Amino acid sequence: MLENIFKNLMPQYRDSDCVVTELGGMTNKNYLVTVSDEQYVLRIPGAKTQNMINREYEAKNSLKMSQAGFNVETCIFDQKSGLKITRFLKNSLSLDHKNIKSQAILQNLATRLLELHQSQIKLGNQFDVFQEYTKYLGLLRNKQSFYGYNTYISDILAFLDTAHTRLNQTGRNKVACHNDLVPENLLLQNDKLYFIDWEYSGMNDPVFDIAAFFLESRIHENEQNLFLQTYYADKEDLTAIKRDILLYQFTQDVLWFVWTLVKAEENEHFGDYGEQRISRAHNIMLDLKKSYG
Repeated sequence: MLENIFKNLMPQYRDSDCVVTELGGMTNKNYLVTVSDEQYVLRIPGAKTQNMINREYEAKNSLKMSQAGFNVETCIFDQKSGLKITRFLKNSLSLDHKNIKSQAILQNLATRLLELHQSQIKLGNQFDVFQEYTKYLGLLRNKQSFYGYNTYISDILAFLDTAHTRLNQTGRNKVACHNDLVPENLLLQNDKLYFIDWEYSGMNDPVFDIAAFFLESRIHENEQNLFLQTYYADKEDLTAIKRDILLYQFTQDVLWFVWTLVKAEENEHFGDYGEQRISRAHNIMLDLKKSYG
């Protein structure tokens, strides 16, 4: 079946033998396809993604980023189905929670992310975490699975409003952002970093990207400081930036918690991933209240 999907999208390989290997993924399923000494990545959209993600924007953003050298080559993108084929980046290192913390890679990533944020690339959509939260909550059929999840959800909701107010007051310009900087979405080839999977991309506060990277890669404080010093070069008040990073991380954990509830209703389960998210959001909220009031 997967081979047929690939060949329908790439008819030049219709008579060629294919080897398909699963690569994984949470929002979607990804497969490495080896054919005629070439390698591609086939992306199969996951459940409910047609309601969560605007594939038209993703397609346009992916192409822009490929042309600008921030993304790998996008070969095929079917906006209707969400099927996508990209060229596999040979001799590249897929980053993970361990290697991403090396000083060289942290500084490389800080420099590369700054290049993206200062690129002046204009995307046709905005990514607003609060609007995304509202959208995901609207997709959830059993709202009580969220509102009645545990005893502190009401506190989470109240603080979400506080975070919204505070983050609206930063005054930072919106720039082209990836918005899903998990280690698996970062590839290193000959010291050049590529960002892949642009489905959540859009114009956003650049601090959102930094917050997501720190959160998803479990970057420790000393590593965060190295990254921030490289990115900002002492041009910003890092105390304010660090507060906003925590605020965004709180919103990200709440957003992806609701995402897991929506996925669960489609019979896609991710173990205790959702529980870890909302528990961490609660802890971040308590830390923020203690440190910043």
